[in-house]
Amino acid sequence: MTLGEIVVNGLTGVALLGVVYSVYRYDFLNPRDAPGYKNIRDALKYGKPLSSQWKPLDESNRAGYGIFALSLLAFGILMFAGGRLIGLIDRL
Repeated sequence: MTLGEIVVNGLTGVALLGVVYSVYRYDFLNPRDAPGYKNIRDALKYGKPLSSQWKPLDESNRAGYGIFALSLLAFGILMFAGGRLIGLIDRL
């Protein structure tokens, strides 16, 4: 395992920890509002709207949504550009 792979794997792990931290620390998910089988069936069959388990954005969870979005963005960038970043680090 090269230094570049170690760095990119570490950054990927930190990005995923940021997602987990934001969900755990900032209460913006409500699992009780998750749609069940009957709700999903009715939505597909009759076009009824599904309830959302995401809480609305307000002052109490704004930072949580920001950390969540930035962590997912960093994870996505590392997934698509990780190989190039590994090569760049290994050349240095």
